[in-house]
Amino acid sequence: MTSRVGIAANGYVLTALSLSGFIGIVINYASNQTGPMDVKLSMIDSKETFSSMADIFFIRLMFFTLFFLVTLFLYAINFSFSIFLVGIIPLLFAEVLNPYVFYLGSEKLQYYNIANLLSRALSLFMVYQALINVGDAPFVNAYVGSAQALGFIILWIQLLRNKKNNIGVVTLRGIRVVLKNNLPLTVSNMIVHLQQSIFLFGLGITASPLVLGAYAIADKLIWGTRMILIAFSNAIYPTAIETHHKSYQDWIRFRKQINQVLAILLIFGGVILFFMAPILANWLTKSSDTVIVTTFIQCVSPVPLVIGLNALNVMELLMKNDFTVQLKLSIYVFLFSVVLSLFFLFVVPSSLSILYLLFLESICLIIYEKNRNNSR
Repeated sequence: MTSRVGIAANGYVLTALSLSGFIGIVINYASNQTGPMDVKLSMIDSKETFSSMADIFFIRLMFFTLFFLVTLFLYAINFSFSIFLVGIIPLLFAEVLNPYVFYLGSEKLQYYNIANLLSRALSLFMVYQALINVGDAPFVNAYVGSAQALGFIILWIQLLRNKKNNIGVVTLRGIRVVLKNNLPLTVSNMIVHLQQSIFLFGLGITASPLVLGAYAIADKLIWGTRMILIAFSNAIYPTAIETHHKSYQDWIRFRKQINQVLAILLIFGGVILFFMAPILANWLTKSSDTVIVTTFIQCVSPVPLVIGLNALNVMELLMKNDFTVQLKLSIYVFLFSVVLSLFFLFVVPSSLSILYLLFLESICLIIYEKNRNNSR
C-alpha cells in the first residue's frame, strides 16, 4: 500500500484502522473475552450456556447500527475524514458476525484460523488488484472487512449445521444482564485501546505526515506482534482455565513455564526485528523515507518482549472475573498514557516520538506486576 499511495496516505489509512479497532471494542462489548469462558465451563460442568449468545449478537448489531447512522450523517455534511469512516464499515460489520466465542470455547480454533487465513489472503488479493493510486486509499479497510465478513459467514454456516450450537433467542432481561456484567470489561478494553491510540491521534494533529506515517508503520508492526501474542494466549486459554480451575499452584507453575518460553522467543524475535529493520523499511516504503522508518522500527524492537511478559497478568484477571480490578488498572495506565502523550507531543522532538510505545508498555507491565504481587 505504501509503495502505491505513499507513506502519508498510509498513515491516514492506519489511523482509520486504529479507530475501527476502538469502535469494534464497543461493538464486541467484551463478548470475545467472557463468551469463550462460558462455553468452555459449560462443557466442563455439563451446563447449557449458549442461550445467552443471542443477546450478545443483538448488542453487537445495535452498536453497529448506531455507528452506521453517525457515519452517514458525517458523510452527508462533508466531514473531512468521513470517507475513511465509510471505508471501515465492512470491518465493523465483520465484527458483528465474528463467531470467535464458539470456536475458542469449544477448542475448535483450527476452523476459525483457516477461515481467517483465507479471508486475509483474499483481502490481500483485493487490495493488490484494486489499489491503484492515492484516491483508492480510503477503501483499503473496506476490502479487508468484506473479505473477513465472507469468512465469518462461512463459519456461521458450519456452526448452524451443528444443532448443538443453539444460540437461543433475544430477551430484554438477557440484554440488560449482558450490558451490566460486561460494562466494566468493555470500558477497560476501550481505555486500553485509547492508551495505545491516543498518541497516534495526537501525532496526526501535531506532527508532519512523514512522522505520522513512519510511526503508523512501526505501530502496525507492534500491533501485528500483539495479535500473534493474542493468538498464542487464545491457544492456551482453555488449558489455562482448566489449570486455574483445578489448583492455583498448578496455575503458577504453568504461568512460569509459559513466561520462560515467551521471554526466549520474544528476545530472539526482537533481535531479528532490530537487524532486519532496514530491509523491512525498504520493503514497506520503497521511497527515500526509509531512514526514519528504519529508526522507528529499531526503537520498537524491545516492545514485544514487554507486552509478552504482561500477557498472563491480564489472562489471570480474566479467569478470576476481576473486571472491576481490570478497569481500575486500565484507568491508571490510561492516565499515565495521557501524561506521557502530552510530554512526547509537546516536549520531546518528533524524531523520538516512537519511544512512547516502549515507555507506555513498560509502565503497563509495572502496574500489572505490582497488582499481582499485592493480591497474593
